[in-house]
Amino acid sequence: MNVLEGSLGFRLARTARSMKRALESRLSEYNITASQYIVLAQLNDEDGISLSQLGERLDFDNPTITGVVDRMERDGLVERRRVADDRRVINVFLTQKGKKLLTAIEDVADEINEKAIDKLPKADSEKLVKILDSIWNKMNERNVR
Repeated sequence: MNVLEGSLGFRLARTARSMKRALESRLSEYNITASQYIVLAQLNDEDGISLSQLGERLDFDNPTITGVVDRMERDGLVERRRVADDRRVINVFLTQKGKKLLTAIEDVADEINEKAIDKLPKADSEKLVKILDSIWNKMNERNVR
């Protein structure tokens, strides 16, 4: 067996890239990227959170979340507003255009997920999610980095 075939990280990265390509392909007709989609989805759950909180929730570094939100604001999908109490804090809100787009594409990611696991028994797919969350949590403990 070659070294990469035995690598969990390689297998996870390869799988993530494959799923992202499939999602990007489906979202391209809406002129939106996978990163922009997950920003819309997160704001749908927590509209008006700060830019830094948004980046933390999505595991994006500051330059990445800033760039994604810049493009989304330019396209009228989100808007930034400063908090009156602390002018340093910038909150991000969905616009009507962003909400409308999210409604139009809300099933796309679900379809990609379903396609990825359609041959797995439900118990295995639920276990897979738990395993992936466990790996994520373990790799993000302070002493691992």
